[in-house]
Amino acid sequence: MGKLKFEWTIPNVLSLVRLLLLPVFAVMYLKSDNHPTWLYWSLAVLLLSGLTDLFDGMIARRLNQITEVGKLLDPIADKLTQITVLICVTVRHTELLPLAVICFIKETLQVIGGWILLLKKDIIRGSRWFGKFSTFLFYAVMLAVVFWKNMPHTVLVILVVLVAASMLFSFFNYMAVFFKLKNSNESIDVNKENLA
Repeated sequence: MGKLKFEWTIPNVLSLVRLLLLPVFAVMYLKSDNHPTWLYWSLAVLLLSGLTDLFDGMIARRLNQITEVGKLLDPIADKLTQITVLICVTVRHTELLPLAVICFIKETLQVIGGWILLLKKDIIRGSRWFGKFSTFLFYAVMLAVVFWKNMPHTVLVILVVLVAASMLFSFFNYMAVFFKLKNSNESIDVNKENLA
């Protein structure tokens, strides 16, 4: 854990930007009833947040700017973004409450698992394809829910089920990776792990 040191790389800055966008989105979205144009600005902020998540990993690999702190900061920004957006959207669409519960439990358990690996084995895991897919689907559905104010109930339920299924798929795959790493006696070079 002593090797964790913040480095001012482009991906790390993008992760910080994603964290700074959270209160901006929350205020604009929740106050948009009184300021209708804020709804579109909140949509733009959410889109920008999703783009920073997409590009930070690509830039890290392209420019060889993968850092240990970045492997920690990126998923933290992802988790806080998902939880914040879900809380805000659930305030208006109570149908999303089961999804919010699944997301909260999933992210809490993954944070605990990540800390166990970090403290006991000094391993910091990068994202896997199933995590990135789940995050992409989450952003796509949340953008649709924010933009389409009067979305039909049936469509909303179908989208919620799809996101919940992708979250659970991602969670069970990450749990398999967690137990594999936790029970491994070998030294694992995380820089060689697949971050896609």
